[in-house]
Amino acid sequence: MEDHIEVDEYDPSWPEGFARERELLRRVLGDLLEDCEHIGSTAVPGLAAKPTLDLMVGTKTLAVGEAVLRGMEKAGYAHLGEYGIPGRHFFRKGTPPTHHVHWVRKDADFWTKMLVFRDYLRFAPDEQAAYAAMKRSLAGRFSHDRKAYTQAKTDFVLGLQERAWAWAGAGLIVFDLEATCWEGGQPPERMETLEIGAVRLDAALTPHDAYARFVRPKDEPRLSDFCTRLTSIRQEDADASHPFPEALASFDAWIGQSPARLCSWSRYDLEQLRRDCARHAVELPARLERHLDLQETHARLRRSEIVSMTTAMVGESLSWDGAHHRALDDARNGARLAAKLVAELRERP
Repeated sequence: MEDHIEVDEYDPSWPEGFARERELLRRVLGDLLEDCEHIGSTAVPGLAAKPTLDLMVGTKTLAVGEAVLRGMEKAGYAHLGEYGIPGRHFFRKGTPPTHHVHWVRKDADFWTKMLVFRDYLRFAPDEQAAYAAMKRSLAGRFSHDRKAYTQAKTDFVLGLQERAWAWAGAGLIVFDLEATCWEGGQPPERMETLEIGAVRLDAALTPHDAYARFVRPKDEPRLSDFCTRLTSIRQEDADASHPFPEALASFDAWIGQSPARLCSWSRYDLEQLRRDCARHAVELPARLERHLDLQETHARLRRSEIVSMTTAMVGESLSWDGAHHRALDDARNGARLAAKLVAELRERP
């Protein structure tokens, strides 16, 4: 049965099976196949796993064309779209599944997260043993319910993933955007980034340098009275600033080449970056796609509803410092909250 969950002892033939499947994909896809990695539990020597091989293809852009879809079909794969995870194309082969292919943007969130997770488990035998024991236990409880099995292991995996990020030396770039706005509300597509603020936390969650920059709107450069009252950003601040493409390049250069992830309260800020990239016909750098949703993390840890950052700060006994609706002040407060929550995640068994 397709939904039957089984966890097998490690099979030394799994790496060879990956190599054979990668070669098959190379034959049917040719130059369309860029980097291809073995990921998931079958990629960790000694780790018990479901006997399904996971391959990850990393490309410069996420889009797949007809040639890719035809090639994957020729190799025996069905295309299932995102299949619950934005930022990937998911392909499945066999019933029950024998192979998965995750087609993603190289160096973006899924690509980097999967490699860090795999390499950490290869390095940490105690973590590997605990992970295997947890999977065996859950497979016994949810042997015919794949969704329940996946949900039940999520909390454990989140803590394990955070320890993996720390092991890899990856800090957090806690950032916030202010955007153009009007009294009475507006569709998100109308809003443009007006200010970027960020704080860098190292792998030990210690704050280091900060970043702040105004951005000049393109389509509606004149700020509304409501916007200036809400944010205290003046028209002359916007007029004297640079357009979004230059501001984005500056922000990306400040982040640098480290394996850091962006972190913000909700996914709004990341989505605003994407909207402005589309507006200006520029590409969002892949590493800026690595993102931790702090609002979702807080709700999961506290078993609570989604709340505002102000409410969360109160609940965590953290005072608000600085002004509301200013990017750097919001990022500084977010960094304090992020350090507390991520540290707690890392301690979870």
